[in-house]
Amino acid sequence: MTVMFPAALIGLLRIVVLTVGEEDPSVVAGVRALGADTVVTYARPSATASALAAANGLRYIPFLSVADADRLMIDGDFLQAMRAIPADGYHYYSEEAIEGYTTPQDQARAYGILKAVFPDATVIYATRLDPVASDPAFLDGYFRPEDSDLVAPYFYPVGTTILGTYREDDGWEERLASLLAPVAARVPAGKRVLPVLQAFAQDGYPVGADFPARQLDVYRQFWPDLHDVAGFWWGDAGGGPLFGLASEPVLARALTRLFYGLTPEPAVRAVGPRAARLVP
Repeated sequence: MTVMFPAALIGLLRIVVLTVGEEDPSVVAGVRALGADTVVTYARPSATASALAAANGLRYIPFLSVADADRLMIDGDFLQAMRAIPADGYHYYSEEAIEGYTTPQDQARAYGILKAVFPDATVIYATRLDPVASDPAFLDGYFRPEDSDLVAPYFYPVGTTILGTYREDDGWEERLASLLAPVAARVPAGKRVLPVLQAFAQDGYPVGADFPARQLDVYRQFWPDLHDVAGFWWGDAGGGPLFGLASEPVLARALTRLFYGLTPEPAVRAVGPRAARLVP
């Protein structure tokens, strides 16, 4: 039997994704300066990261794995520790599976647990798009929009992608549209969609100031009323070959324009210290 959970009523989302740096004040302040209102991290919940996001007026959505979700049901100390760290939501996937191939059973179970334990949280499972082209069984076998509060598709179209090499002036819009079309056909009416845009440049494959908006235009071919958007990613301290928003000022300004061009515009949020959840 499928158990339906109401989606948490989180406001419109302007997200920047962090793979590192969520406890670095300069990184989090830099994310807020872009016009973002939410930070998504690849790290598990951290009291330091949560407090830093709140101090900068950002929502905080950390990572929990499918195994973490299972652990919430059997480890009281872990449950208490997670409930003690304020978060606005969680994104999840199985660390044991190939990226994008978390099984439907694991998706349903993890989503159900996270919604039961954190009923006010937004829970997201991101949808990898390139298998739509490479694996004819992918969507029927693994795409379960009911197990995510928002459908969050991602494919980063410029650079040496898994589906071929594209420069910014190549026909990547057609490729992206071809991946989105069968997904859109399976998304229930009224389901919120969160496009995860490429917000980095690969060495040798520069992108210009209109690149984020051009990506969003493709998504809007299928969902004209989109108001949520995420940018992947801030970047890290590495020397390439990928360079994120922290080291690509043209791209950073372009994402800021995109954030503030969406309606309604994100407001600066004064978020005080969050109260820790009470543990029963």
